[in-house]
Amino acid sequence: MASGLSGQNDTLYIRPERSILSYEPKIYLKDLGGLECANSDMLARLKALKIYEFRNAGNMVCTVTKLVEEIHKIYPELTVVNLGEMDVIMEYREKKPSPVAQYIKVGIICVLLFFGAAFTITAFHNDIGITDVFEKFYQQIVGAKKPDISPIEVGYSLGLAVGIVIFYNHFGKRKLTHDPTPIQVQMRKYEQDVDQAIIENSARRGENLDVS
Repeated sequence: MASGLSGQNDTLYIRPERSILSYEPKIYLKDLGGLECANSDMLARLKALKIYEFRNAGNMVCTVTKLVEEIHKIYPELTVVNLGEMDVIMEYREKKPSPVAQYIKVGIICVLLFFGAAFTITAFHNDIGITDVFEKFYQQIVGAKKPDISPIEVGYSLGLAVGIVIFYNHFGKRKLTHDPTPIQVQMRKYEQDVDQAIIENSARRGENLDVS
């Protein structure tokens, strides 16, 4: 019984996430990732361990060594095994975004992307003179002057649309395969770069939660 209270011969496994988002100012150990311990009483107490409390919306970086220090304040002899990240970005937002505002933002982005992509494709076609290419190709194959709208333009347009859908592996809410889309891959890389920059900047400024 004494070993369970002191943490002796017990092991706590923690798996901190790289970043977490909370709409509550108080951040507890359970909010940072997965926890596992054979001692259920100890596990319940550690899940309720407060790590940080925000006063304003923002983010704070907490190192895993700081987590171990806070845990050892309660159970000095507890063995802590880290199975996750070495640094955790804790972000606090005062309120959840409005669904209506989210839909409006998505709609605006879709419109901008649509016209931006259309302008880019049009500029590329004008740059390579695709109209002249189609006319010469049509004359070589058919032996007559190409009309304003021919099977070449129709087939090229359909092929371009199908190629985009296949490449991005996404059409509406449906995916062709279970693999992540190229956009999802790039977004994950972008998130990783942003998280790494936040961690490094906070460490350089000495504004992260770490052992003293």
